[in-house]
Amino acid sequence: MLTTRYKRVFNRLLEPLAAAVAASGVHPSAITLAGALLSSLICAIFVRTQAVGPFCAAILLAGCLDGLDGAVARAGGKVTPFGGYLDAMCDRYVEVVVAISVAFVTGYWLLTMAVLTGSLLVSYAKARAAMEVAVSNQEWPDLMERAERGVLFIAGLAAGTFLPWRPLGRDLFWWTLAGLAVLVHLTAIQRLLRARRFIQERSAH
Repeated sequence: MLTTRYKRVFNRLLEPLAAAVAASGVHPSAITLAGALLSSLICAIFVRTQAVGPFCAAILLAGCLDGLDGAVARAGGKVTPFGGYLDAMCDRYVEVVVAISVAFVTGYWLLTMAVLTGSLLVSYAKARAAMEVAVSNQEWPDLMERAERGVLFIAGLAAGTFLPWRPLGRDLFWWTLAGLAVLVHLTAIQRLLRARRFIQERSAH
């Protein structure tokens, strides 16, 4: 929902920086790949150092810059279908790398994989529906989109590390993962039902 409701606001905030980057001649796809590599490097450093605070700050900053490639493409007149495709593929890779690195450090493999599986299904549900009928990104204002998942995941990791509260003997990151696991799979079902309606309505025309 954050992505759907506030995407225009984020894009406006990025416009001055995007215009400057576009004027320098940097290609948007280079920014996409650089962002994915930067996030992967942050994860590799996290696995080595296990420093949660710097990791959370760095990943959130990288996430805030995630829309820069698209903004640069619009500012420079270089918007292409493949650019959007590449961005989506890199987003999925980053989501997987972040999840695996955190699971390696925390040991919460099962819950993290449950969250990751649901997250990928949420993304796939829309992509697969688009293969059947025409759909718009604005038609999918669902509960746990990528922005919400990422923010809650990192916030829960920070809370579980720095806050001593342990309900029922579990730290707050464990509870965050448990809640996210439920929510992302509910979102996947939500998208399944919406896709069913879109396909039934639009295939009939």
